[in-house]
Amino acid sequence: MKHISYARDKFISTDEVNLSVLGNFLSVVRGYQVFTFLKTINKGKPVFLDHHLDRVLNNAKSMNMVVKQSRQEIEQLVQDTLHQNSFDAMECNIMILLAGTIPIDSSALITDMPIDLFVIITPIKVYSSESYQKGISLGLFEYERPYAELKTPFTYFGGLKAQHAVVRNTHYDEALYTNNNMILEGTTFSFFGIMDDGTVITSPADGKILKSVTRLVVLDILKEEELKVIESSLSIEKALACKEAFIASSTRDIIPVTSIEGHSIGDGLAGEHTKSIMSLYQDRIHSI
Repeated sequence: MKHISYARDKFISTDEVNLSVLGNFLSVVRGYQVFTFLKTINKGKPVFLDHHLDRVLNNAKSMNMVVKQSRQEIEQLVQDTLHQNSFDAMECNIMILLAGTIPIDSSALITDMPIDLFVIITPIKVYSSESYQKGISLGLFEYERPYAELKTPFTYFGGLKAQHAVVRNTHYDEALYTNNNMILEGTTFSFFGIMDDGTVITSPADGKILKSVTRLVVLDILKEEELKVIESSLSIEKALACKEAFIASSTRDIIPVTSIEGHSIGDGLAGEHTKSIMSLYQDRIHSI
């Protein structure tokens, strides 16, 4: 199925979207770019768009980007782009991308030119139903992302290394970052453990992990349901001692974790607490 995206100032086929090595030198060569990634549900409704706009624009501000469009204009462009597409057959993924253009200094590192704006529509990625039912395994990878709160290409270099070292060359399904014996986050997801008393624990968003939109929503749901949750440093030993665990991301939603580094979590099955949280999360996104 052909998808339509917004690129710079017009709607074009997603297959035609591109970055210019010269016109987008700062983005292509220097990594001067921020983005956010989300999906649609209920025939084309974007999931948590407000949160994603907040983050991508805050990231742009942190990167000293000149964004000529207002937040309201970008939101409208997302909706207008979605209206160019059909959702009769399936939902889609949306990437809102702010890409640097031409440098103005001799070192080709800074600019006062506005970014190029893209709203890129792609087919939704479908994960195996078995993952949600039986859970997945995680392998550990020693790495802490630089400028972790930014969702930008240069913070994903460690993810590339982790995928090769932990996933491609082993039997693990996904890679989980650690640093100094502490659990941080996954390559493209947040990590949550559930302790014996039912308390949900996750690493704090203190600059060492991405301020994930899905993580934020999960925490909100847990607090609204008056479930005990803490944001606290989480050692590898403490994670392995959890009776349940799960990951969360904007494309995967919530998936149970049944083993870490070959050690079974709890009884090695998707737990009841996790299943309940999965259901609560689905109720939230389907109410959009």
